[in-house]
Amino acid sequence: MPSCPRAEIVRLGEVAVYHCWNRCVRRAYLCGKDPATGVDYEHRRDWICGMQENLAGLFALEVGFRAELSNHLHLILRTRPDVVETWSDQDVVRRWLVASKLAKSPDGCIREPHPARVAVEMAIPGRVQKLRTRLSDPSWFMAILCEYISRRGNRDDRCRGAFFEDRYKCRELIDDASILVCGIYVDLNQIRAGESQTPETSTHTSAYDRIQARQERLSAAGQAETETDPFSQAADGWLCELTLDEQTAVDSPGMLQSATQRRASDKGLIPVSLEDYLELLDASGRVILAGKSGAIPQHLAPILERLGIRSEMWTDLVTGFDQLFGRVVGASEKVAHRAAQAGRHWYRGVANCAAAFG
Repeated sequence: MPSCPRAEIVRLGEVAVYHCWNRCVRRAYLCGKDPATGVDYEHRRDWICGMQENLAGLFALEVGFRAELSNHLHLILRTRPDVVETWSDQDVVRRWLVASKLAKSPDGCIREPHPARVAVEMAIPGRVQKLRTRLSDPSWFMAILCEYISRRGNRDDRCRGAFFEDRYKCRELIDDASILVCGIYVDLNQIRAGESQTPETSTHTSAYDRIQARQERLSAAGQAETETDPFSQAADGWLCELTLDEQTAVDSPGMLQSATQRRASDKGLIPVSLEDYLELLDASGRVILAGKSGAIPQHLAPILERLGIRSEMWTDLVTGFDQLFGRVVGASEKVAHRAAQAGRHWYRGVANCAAAFG
């Protein structure tokens, strides 16, 4: 993929969605069992996910989709600068101090800063506004996450040096269609890698979290109400709400804050129900396992048509997303507009965008 300035892709101060990923250096294993040494690093997946959850509760960023593989990880993040503006100065400083400490934490546990340290930071001219920007910046989110993984991974390996091959990479997803395609692509990672056979057994993806939480909700629906909210600790409670309610006003409380404080807000991500998403994910996984090309089952086509995705290209999109697209993905006219804003004639993959999103 051609080099592209990060500042050209990541637009600070605007609500946007980004696909971020990072890969270990050659011969380093992020998770899973290293076939050369026989060492099993499976335990790392839990503390990597735990750190993502911690950061989701501190940053004005929402994790829409995630997957941790043997040598790389994927995240789809939505920036929420509108949310961070509603936080008090003291809360901004506290969140930043907690998050920055997590980067060097040996165990990933949150430790509250001393009030005196918060006061010192607040007294520095311009400091609070700088931290507001950082808390909605995917680069700082990924920097803290990757530093934590690197330090803890190196302690595991009893070595020093680079753990990831480079700075994280990212692309912008500029419409609902591109978010859905990329989300399915991320959630199918374990199936494509041969680590699992179905979404419900893909234990290190956002799809697994959503499936587990759905089962919990169905079980709780038949039980008597208790004083404890059964959804406050749901498996997907820290992930961005999947279904966007387009009838809800943008300035309503749920759009700017979270009832559980485990994520930046309770605003949905795409206009697709969880049931439709899971059915589409399951059908896509079956096609991949069968090793066949072609479209998804006909009864699922209306979901894609509503978002302007050509169903005959669906399998190619969710299996070859990285190869088909560049730094900006979405309807071709939107990609062309973003290229013009950056002073470019085009972005790589614009022809595939025109073919896929009509």
